[in-house]
Amino acid sequence: MYAEEREWNLRIVMRCEFPEDYEGELDGYAWAEDAPQITNAVLRAAITQLSQRPGWKLGGGNRGRPAEDEITLVLERVLPGVSPVKSTKPT
Repeated sequence: MYAEEREWNLRIVMRCEFPEDYEGELDGYAWAEDAPQITNAVLRAAITQLSQRPGWKLGGGNRGRPAEDEITLVLERVLPGVSPVKSTKPT
């Protein structure tokens, strides 16, 4: 079966500026302690919106990167009369 893909990335960079006398990473990145909650909120919002699109099927993908660094969502167009490709991986 033939398939085409388009890719679009959203990259969020968290940052915090410190005064000149800052001694480095002594605080263990305490300023970023909200990162998991922020990441989960953005992911939930994306999944909620994408899963509501008529004619589309939402799934996940994995490029071998840790979930803390990257999440891949696969939005697949469902065309009438075309059977989705079934995985040949054993379950």
